[in-house]
Amino acid sequence: MLRPTPLLRQAERLINRNPLLYGPGPVARRPEGGIGAMPPLRGLVVCASQGLAVALAGGLLYNVVWGNPGIQKVEDYYKENPPR
Repeated sequence: MLRPTPLLRQAERLINRNPLLYGPGPVARRPEGGIGAMPPLRGLVVCASQGLAVALAGGLLYNVVWGNPGIQKVEDYYKENPPR
């Protein structure tokens, strides 16, 4: 048996020993609603599509608010040095 160290005591507190919370296993806990209550494939598709929508909205917001500094530098370079 290991001697009780502060790290081991902290790890013991992390283990949830409440049988009413998880029942016989984590699978027995049923979600009330939302994505967790959907069938697995549908929940995955909804989660992925929401993530994609948030990423696209964030990218659009970034381009509108800050512009694209890399593109602006290239355009400024070609204004100063036009191609022959």
